Amino acid sequence: MKKIFIATLSFFIFFSAQAQVLHTVNGGNFYYSPQTLTINVGDTVRWVNNGGFHNVNFDINTISGSSFSNPESFSSTPTNDVDMYTYVFTIPGTYDYDCSVGQHAANGMVGTIIVNSSTAVSELSLINKEVLNIYSLSGKKVSQSFNIPLIYQFSDGSIEKKVLVK
Repeated sequence: MKKIFIATLSFFIFFSAQAQVLHTVNGGNFYYSPQTLTINVGDTVRWVNNGGFHNVNFDINTISGSSFSNPESFSSTPTNDVDMYTYVFTIPGTYDYDCSVGQHAANGMVGTIIVNSSTAVSELSLINKEVLNIYSLSGKKVSQSFNIPLIYQFSDGSIEKKVLVK
């Protein structure tokens, strides 16, 4: 029984360390928040529209008219939907972007995503972030529990699935 427990615990630790994280960037009246975000390869960034007509443009700098020279280029369609855009970053590097609608970029609607190649398990333990909410896998807000998978939402915008073993 002890070998099964250790094998199961090792499995969860390995896959938790390799888990991708969902980050949220809010966009609104001439802002992206956070304006600079550091993530890891494989992480997903979701842009949420807090109001207005916006997009995320990683291709041509709207202010200068020149290429951002990002590791890869893409641009979303302008929208007033809450879900502005979602993207999984697979290439490390620094990505600059803006909102290409009207004068939004010139008024400060610009951002940077820094994509690290990987994070060691020891580095993960050094990240200081506060738990904002805990959810069951069905999406219901719950209290911290042991021995069941839960989804944790943190103050830095990241989300992680965890199993606390007791």
